[in-house]
Formats: sequence, C-alpha cells, structure tokens
Amino acid sequence: IAEMNRLGVLVDLSHVSPDVMRQVIDITRAPVIFSHSSATAITNHPRNVPDDVLKRLPANGGIVMVTFVPAFIDQARADWQVRRDAARQAAGADAEAAMKAWDAANPRPVSTLSMVADHIDHVARVAGHDHVGIGGDFDGVPDLPVGLGNVSTYPALFAELARRGWSDANLKKLANGNFLRVLRANEAVAVKLSKQKG
Repeated sequence: IAEMNRLGVLVDLSHVSPDVMRQVIDITRAPVIFSHSSATAITNHPRNVPDDVLKRLPANGGIVMVTFVPAFIDQARADWQVRRDAARQAAGADAEAAMKAWDAANPRPVSTLSMVADHIDHVARVAGHDHVGIGGDFDGVPDLPVGLGNVSTYPALFAELARRGWSDANLKKLANGNFLRVLRANEAVAVKLSKQKG
C-alpha cells in the first residue's frame, strides 16, 4: 500500500473482504476507491461495502462507485444466485441439463434502475455526497438492471436521483467530480511522498 501511495496508484478495494477494507484504510495515505461495489446494508453480498467502512470514507477521502451488477444491488437476485450456484455444484457431471431445468423452475429475479439509485442514495447518506460515484461494470455480467443496459441510459439514472431530491451540484460530483478529486488527491500524495524521500 505504501508503494502504491508513493507511485500514485489507486488502491481499489472492490474485490477484498471488509476486514481488508478496514486494514487498508488504516494505513493508506491516499484516498481509496471501490471501483465497482455497492452497499451491504441494502444487499448483503460479500463484495459490497458495510456501513462502518462507508463512515470512514470522509476522513480517508475515498469513493464507492456503485455497480449495476444485479446480484450486488438486489437481495432477491443475490439469494437466487447463491441457490443457483449450489444447484450447479450439486449437479455434478450433468450440470448443463440440470441447470436448464433449474433455471426453468426458478426464474431469475428482475433488477431495476431504482435499485441502483437506492444504493447510490444510501452511500451518499452514510458517507456523504463527496464519496459516491458510478461503477457500472458492464462487462462479464449475463444481464443488467432494467433501464440501465448501457451508458446511454445514465441520464435516466440521473433523472431518478433528481426526482429524489439530488441537486445539480451533487449529480455533477456523482458523474465525475468525486472520481477526479480522488485521482488528483492520489497524485498529490505521490508528489508529497517523493519530496519526502528526496
């Protein structure tokens, strides 16, 4: 982590456990990012960020970029995925036929744009509007929330947040301002650390 800070490399915590999140925030000298995670309080998924970590972001300066991955934003989908993974494991050698039957008997829950907005709202409430961004994660998922199929649908998400009372200033922070601030802060930490070594 110290070397990443020295080089100005962003520390991305999206694939780590909550314990690692806490440990990294304890030692980093630069703001962290969660490039594609959501809020554990809304969807209990191991890749999401618990409230105690969200509460530490103002002091750290970091950002949670809320993802659109259905299992991360929709508890029904997360639970469905756990059941589906268990069924696949139990199927053994004949997994393909067994999963076709399982999928037919257990329709995939439909996730929505509103669910993503719920996560963005929650992160903003707990960490503050300066510590939330968008991390869609469009690659590698079999489906996306209804209304958020690609980047051309972002205006619909912003319209939903505006309907919920988000100001233009906070929407600008969400769109790119917060992430640009984190990039600049990481560069500033790297410059400062390089001067200390020199």
